[in-house]
Amino acid sequence: MTELENQNLAIARTFVEQFLGKGDMSVAEQVLDENVQAITGLKPTGPIDGLNEYKQVFSAFYDAFPPIPDSEIMVEDIFAAGDRVVVRFRSLQKHTKEFFGVAATNRVITLIETHVMRLREQKIVENVVSATNLEFEMLMAPVLTPLILK
Repeated sequence: MTELENQNLAIARTFVEQFLGKGDMSVAEQVLDENVQAITGLKPTGPIDGLNEYKQVFSAFYDAFPPIPDSEIMVEDIFAAGDRVVVRFRSLQKHTKEFFGVAATNRVITLIETHVMRLREQKIVENVVSATNLEFEMLMAPVLTPLILK
């Protein structure tokens, strides 16, 4: 493994464990490029465009779906090749506040996601999220379906 790949793995792990796992928005400037692009179901109308929008989208998510206390995000796979890092993880979040118009259910939701990141100059410039979040998708379907299936 090259030194660049090792650096990229460390950056991706910080992003997943601190930003995604703990909702620590202060990590964003350390690991995300100012012009980062991301494709995620948390913004069904198109890609997240830039650092500020990334923080807005994820702040809203973590406000409504905070991690279960004392639960850690579980990184199941992480590997790098060149400027790419792939991370597969699972986390437990609780729906405690309204999100996209769906009232809080207090359900614990298991999120299982794979993130494919492209890094440049020690920052994530692109992140494509693939998820098997059936509980979350079914919960949000009444609101998100009209946004996605036009």
